[in-house]
Amino acid sequence: MLTCREMSELSSVIMESHLSLSNRWAVFMHLRMCSHCTLYLKQLKLTAQVLQKLPMDKQPVDGAAIIKQLNLSED
Repeated sequence: MLTCREMSELSSVIMESHLSLSNRWAVFMHLRMCSHCTLYLKQLKLTAQVLQKLPMDKQPVDGAAIIKQLNLSED
C-alpha cells in the first residue's frame, strides 16, 4: 500500500497517466481509503485546468473571469 508521501511524490506521474499497472492499482487502492489524497489530486487537476486556460501573452490575468469560465465549463 502506498503512503500519502509516496502519493505526493507520484502526483505528477499520476496526473500524466504514466503509471505501471502495479502502481495504478496501488494508487487506486490508496485513493479508495484516503480522502486527503483524493482531495489533493482533485486540487492538482483543477490547478492544471486553470493554468491551461491562462493566456500565453504577458497581459494581466483576470482571475474572476477564469473562475467564471471554469464554472461555466462544469455545467
